Amino acid sequence: MKRFGFLSQASDRARIPVVLLSGFLGSGKTTLINVLLKDPRMAGTAVAVNEFGAVPLDRDLIDHGDDKTVVMANGCLCCNLAGDMEDAVMRLFSRREGGEVPRFDRLIIEPSGLSDPAPIAQAILRNPVMSGVFRLEAIVTTVDALFGATQLARHPETRKQVALADRLVLTKGDVADADADAVGRAVRDHNPAAPMLRADHGAVDAAALFPPSFFDPDAPAVSRSVLFADDGDPDHVGRFASVSLTADGALLWRPFEAWLRGVRLGHAEQLLRVKGMLAIDGCAGPVVVQGVHHVLNAPVELDAWPAGGRKSRLVLIADRATIDAARQSWIEALPAMTAP
Repeated sequence: MKRFGFLSQASDRARIPVVLLSGFLGSGKTTLINVLLKDPRMAGTAVAVNEFGAVPLDRDLIDHGDDKTVVMANGCLCCNLAGDMEDAVMRLFSRREGGEVPRFDRLIIEPSGLSDPAPIAQAILRNPVMSGVFRLEAIVTTVDALFGATQLARHPETRKQVALADRLVLTKGDVADADADAVGRAVRDHNPAAPMLRADHGAVDAAALFPPSFFDPDAPAVSRSVLFADDGDPDHVGRFASVSLTADGALLWRPFEAWLRGVRLGHAEQLLRVKGMLAIDGCAGPVVVQGVHHVLNAPVELDAWPAGGRKSRLVLIADRATIDAARQSWIEALPAMTAP
């Protein structure tokens, strides 16, 4: 359905998959990366970090202006990118295209522990240059089992990092087993839906942490776990909530787009994530949408539906007032958004 400007599945697969790895200072991001890079499945991965910490050095540093790049023995790259992260990532891509560094197949971006991951995610979704070469696969956030509850209470950066995550990783549980459950409950107040993995000694299964399409561009796009996390406990009372809005009939794109624009612009700060797979009138395959706050990516039309039939599902993560308003407006707008 090119008249709507949807990307094709082939165009989507041609882009480099990106995972944002966020987490507060000292929450174990570097330890997690060190373990992940030993996994043979991670060969050909670039890791772009703000702070060059305890990264294992298998070769000498390659000095390229302000950027420092470590080329690992398994073909991975660890890069300390100076300056604005958006510009720095594009410099790394230019070096890849120019043959100055190996042609990495996927990218992990690790912002500073004090950073809000939303602006970086939005740049990948909306910047015409970045969105042309990169696709956002997932946002992963590490949470410290020792100090996570205190950090959530004291630091708004931690709350934002947790709330935006598609995957949560509870670190240091091996030394803070008694605190892990309490931290888990505190995390659920800010993110009721994202799957939570436990990384003892920094070890976590890469296949469970990342969507299949992060490793294999030919993996079924409908299996991307970023889209379909559990909706969480509907009885849990916390700061944020999630809702899964469904429709049995095919949706008319223009009326649906207008409804979603109203929700995005009317609740820009409170609406954290938008993720969905939609049956759009005139499209043979499902249309995938993803957004952060008010910024939405270019929708992608997939080649085919997964087993189980055509049914639209849109997941919103926001504060409870926004969730209630979106649910009610969806019910009211659905008749006009549904094809005859």
